[in-house]
Amino acid sequence: MDAQEPNTTKPKQSLLGRLFSAEGAIFCIGVACIVYGLADGFKVMQFFFGLCIVGGSVALHFVKKKDWDAHWAEHNRLHDAHQQRLEAEQRDKKKEQ
Repeated sequence: MDAQEPNTTKPKQSLLGRLFSAEGAIFCIGVACIVYGLADGFKVMQFFFGLCIVGGSVALHFVKKKDWDAHWAEHNRLHDAHQQRLEAEQRDKKKEQ
């Protein structure tokens, strides 16, 4: 490992720290809505909104987990390669004429 490379490993977050994060709070609110909907005579709307909130918090967790810098670097690389291919095709058409 080179001395100039930064250490990119993240320290593990405690359970309490994860619970009080945005995703943890949203997840807890969703579970509370589900429990309230079931406990109060199965209120369908509370239960439905609870499921939506829990699903959204899980989706948010996976979105935040993705390495977006690598994703956009790959996207830009593919876009540049496509642009170069189009420009090469246009040059070839002009040479043929």
